[in-house]
Amino acid sequence: PARPRPAAPRVAMAHSSHGAWFASLPADELTPLEQTLRKVILKAVSAHNGPFPLIEWIDRRVGGELETRRDESGLYEVYLRGSAPPPVIGGGGGGGGPSKEAFFATLSADAFAPPEEAMRDAVFEFLASWRSQDLATLRHLGEHPEVKRRSAAFLPRSVPLKDWIEHRIGGELEFRGNRGAEVIHLMGAAKDAVMAKYQQMQHGLPPMPPMGPPMGPPMMPLHMGVLPPPMGPPPGMMGVPAMGPHPKDAWFSSLPADELLPAELELRDAILHWLNNWQRPANRPAGSTAHLSDTGQDVQIRRARQDFLPPKIKLSDWIERRIGGEVELRSVGNGQHEVFVRGSVPPPETSSRGPRVAAVAAAARQENKAATAEEKDRFFDSLPVDEFGPAEDAMREVLLNYLDRHSGNGAASLHEAAQEEEIARVRRDLLPKGCPVSLKDWIDRRIGGEIETRVEGDGSKGSGKVIFGQRGMLPPTTGGAGGAKRRRA
Repeated sequence: PARPRPAAPRVAMAHSSHGAWFASLPADELTPLEQTLRKVILKAVSAHNGPFPLIEWIDRRVGGELETRRDESGLYEVYLRGSAPPPVIGGGGGGGGPSKEAFFATLSADAFAPPEEAMRDAVFEFLASWRSQDLATLRHLGEHPEVKRRSAAFLPRSVPLKDWIEHRIGGELEFRGNRGAEVIHLMGAAKDAVMAKYQQMQHGLPPMPPMGPPMGPPMMPLHMGVLPPPMGPPPGMMGVPAMGPHPKDAWFSSLPADELLPAELELRDAILHWLNNWQRPANRPAGSTAHLSDTGQDVQIRRARQDFLPPKIKLSDWIERRIGGEVELRSVGNGQHEVFVRGSVPPPETSSRGPRVAAVAAAARQENKAATAEEKDRFFDSLPVDEFGPAEDAMREVLLNYLDRHSGNGAASLHEAAQEEEIARVRRDLLPKGCPVSLKDWIDRRIGGEIETRVEGDGSKGSGKVIFGQRGMLPPTTGGAGGAKRRRA
């Protein structure tokens, strides 16, 4: 058999962290273990047509038992999974290591290897566990223990975490400057994946080891201009429904039938505490009751809702399906609900339509004199009463996403939002040319409990700018037409 050359390893030993191990080996022969290893490697290389990708084979085929890691010299080490020592703080996988371009060139263009899948999973674990009122930043992400561990195992020192995210999962996350910090923003497809990871953590499901073929292709960078199809759920989410063709039903069916999750209990307790302590605002007439939209002013409810409910699930739906035995809702039009402790609901008003619809009709005639209130009412009467159609669901989502992204000075302009390609496309489906209903009308009548609009300036002359925002989050009015509109809402 071929014998190792004794001099060469000893020359390298002075610069290698494994020098002591190599020094313990016989200088002029192979040990039985080395002989066995040599035969297996020779057989594998001989049978393979081309260079044998040993490290990638370990990662893809036996990654549940073994894990690979680059040492400070950029060379690979192999460990029994879970036995690798903690990474050095501030380190990536390799001293000088390959250049960024060379490193990314080694990665598959259409798949994640298990170490990279584990890296992505660690990022989503951080996002699913974020509980602070502050916006999560790149610095927070880099300090997360699992992200730090996976970065050290996978990324060379020459490749910053941000660069990997932008190159490999840029269709799921992006960074935006905010007062000197790089704030993490979730793209559409990633929100469901984060919710799935949160559900996994709540149910205590163990993560799957990164073994076998990868879950799917990586998301390509945003600067390429076209977003690829949404990814599946992150590793470990087998058996937990993702947001599919019927996201509301799929999500609710993933919850326990006979108990509330800890995050649900927090939201329930916050709602009951708020309801039992609610006080009528000064601008409400005597005898007014609490509206569900008022919960947007409560810090505890807002935090619990953001921690638990995915963007596509309305708070009213969760209340009715999960705590309807304790909390009761009553629709009052305009997309709003009165909210009561179950059993304390007063008799409904005897008037058939009430002043709210009259106010909406007056605003409608002012905005579009060519359309009568009756035409608009016929349009709204054609829509489902207790749910949204697909086009309405899509419009609600793109508007909420726009508000999440809005970072300009002052409130968002509805006119500017309507110019965005995605919103314009959904609007054409929902409110086609010739429809008597404006986008503002639809917001006020269908999702007014979540999003409110206001005319700034002299709206009576058609010159006012329409602003919009999540209910309760618009800046205070200074009187005039806008103030009257706010009081009527």
